[in-house]
Amino acid sequence: MKDETRPERIWRIAESGWLATRTPEFRQALREEVHVQRFEEGEYTHHIGDGPGGIYCVIEGSFGVYASSDGAGVILGHIFRPGAWFGQGPMTADIPRYLAFKAMEPSRILTVSLPAIDRVMRRVPDGQRQFLSLSEYNQLLMTRTIADLLIRKADLRLASVLLRLLESDTGSEIDGPTPCTVTQAELSEMANVSRHTANAVLKRFANEGWVQLGYGCIGLRDAEALRSFALAGQ
Repeated sequence: MKDETRPERIWRIAESGWLATRTPEFRQALREEVHVQRFEEGEYTHHIGDGPGGIYCVIEGSFGVYASSDGAGVILGHIFRPGAWFGQGPMTADIPRYLAFKAMEPSRILTVSLPAIDRVMRRVPDGQRQFLSLSEYNQLLMTRTIADLLIRKADLRLASVLLRLLESDTGSEIDGPTPCTVTQAELSEMANVSRHTANAVLKRFANEGWVQLGYGCIGLRDAEALRSFALAGQ
């Protein structure tokens, strides 16, 4: 919006996901504690095993979510896009980081340190409950991620993963739908299929007019058609 200042636009993106479900008092208190931080492609907010830290919100770009598997090592499970808040694990339990988050492209995030979180909880009567709700919010996403991987047919699994990725940009309510920065190799990793299979299925989806393929990115063209395909085969 031409008459909207940059801080206002940033905060509108931050409020478009989990934060939209929180009270005005909590949102205002949190707004007074956030700081903007830039990340270049490939940089991490933290690594698995790092000490406890604060929480983050993507306001520009995207961040890959990496988990550790005994059998496969560190693997990509999801990509957070504008409007997504993450990093709440150590906030709820004083344990090392068990997920890593990597910038998939030049990105900016809002950061809220642990001391800032403590200040908000002291200021807002139910501040602790408000923060803890982020765990439940992201737990729903984790449940969907697991459910996607249980789909037996590769093309249906890829369709479901694409819908999860491409519809997760809550910030698109401001700027309109934007492609997700993801390679076919990364998509095949998230969907647990071979690169050959991912390539063939993506071409088929593109020919159907459901997705748009670009260099290192995928856009959603017809969400309803892709969803109908994913649901019809289950």
